[in-house]
Amino acid sequence: MTSMKDSYPVAIVGGGMAGASLALALAKRGIACVVFEAFALSEQSQPSFDDRTVALSKASLNILANLGIAEEIARVSEAIKTIHVSEQGHIGFARLAAEECDVEQLGAVIENWQLGKVLHQAFSKQAEYIDYVAPAKVLELSQSHDGAELTVEIDGQAETVETQLVVLADGARSPLRQKLHIDSEQRDFETAAVVCNLSTQLPHRNQAFERFTADGPLALLPLSRQRMALVWSKPQHQAEHYVSMPENEFAKELEHAFGARLGRITKVGKRQSFPLVQSKAETLVRGRCVLVGNAAQSLHPIAGQGFNLGLRDISVLSELLSGAEDYGDFHVLNQYQSLRQSDREQTLWVTESLARLFSNDWAPLSLTRNLLLKAMDIVPSAKSIFAQQAMGFGFKNSELAANDE
Repeated sequence: MTSMKDSYPVAIVGGGMAGASLALALAKRGIACVVFEAFALSEQSQPSFDDRTVALSKASLNILANLGIAEEIARVSEAIKTIHVSEQGHIGFARLAAEECDVEQLGAVIENWQLGKVLHQAFSKQAEYIDYVAPAKVLELSQSHDGAELTVEIDGQAETVETQLVVLADGARSPLRQKLHIDSEQRDFETAAVVCNLSTQLPHRNQAFERFTADGPLALLPLSRQRMALVWSKPQHQAEHYVSMPENEFAKELEHAFGARLGRITKVGKRQSFPLVQSKAETLVRGRCVLVGNAAQSLHPIAGQGFNLGLRDISVLSELLSGAEDYGDFHVLNQYQSLRQSDREQTLWVTESLARLFSNDWAPLSLTRNLLLKAMDIVPSAKSIFAQQAMGFGFKNSELAANDE
């Protein structure tokens, strides 16, 4: 654990993927910060850095490259070079290849714990700007016209730190967001994601699959060592059954839903389930506090946009702060909220619409879905939109840093 100073320009509450990425983005711009993380620096204890995976869009890879960790990410991630979208029981499908977009890859898949390791190792190169304090629990927050003060519990002792700006990056159930009385709009999909890593009979060849089934969508994403990451949406009452069923039975159920594109499922790793709830904070700013990542919004995983959206939060916020004299200035934070509004609304709407559109087995709607998939595959304008969205460039303000190579 790093020792703590009495004051910092910026204090980040939460050292998960969003908080750690923001700390590096600020350091790259010469802005010092402290990161308070509730869990000790260990991949096993930090829930943001568990065995789950994240699909990084091309735009997000560009943002991470701007943080100086492109080579490290490339070493521990697996490229997505083809995306294949289909629906069980129907012939319509859409397919997108990297070469069609004149890029080497459409994105990449990385295990959360690997990403956490890369981010935290990068801290050592920015020790001049980043103090990482863990385990640390923020107990209280007070604000005034010209600053904020945090009361933090460290090693059983309460200590105070002053700052110009407090960034809440402490997750979808952000305790500080609740203390600030920022309401969050919730959409319960009454489903859960069954997740695990697995191996297949045939190599994945850097293909990512999105398959829509009667129970809900499933995604199979390419991982290193010829593994695949599964995210399978199931009704809540079925999810635990799929987690606990014998491995061979689970493999058969998955083969039936997914088809034979990768042959048999040869090995299934540890399975877990997570409830799927979409949330949106009513505001991103309250006084000298600002929200990023899951504290600002959490998404259904159907479009794989959760962390990608959070990275765009970080990209915009760090750019705005780089030109500020007072990092908690109302006009700066209000500009952040204004710039993020369109991207948030668009991404949340697209994600929720896809979740509802592809979780309904009404026959006329199924026909519409298949016509849509076919159009996405053969109509140039539709395919272009598909490509831009898949690579993360189809969202307003994503260009602020994501397009920089």
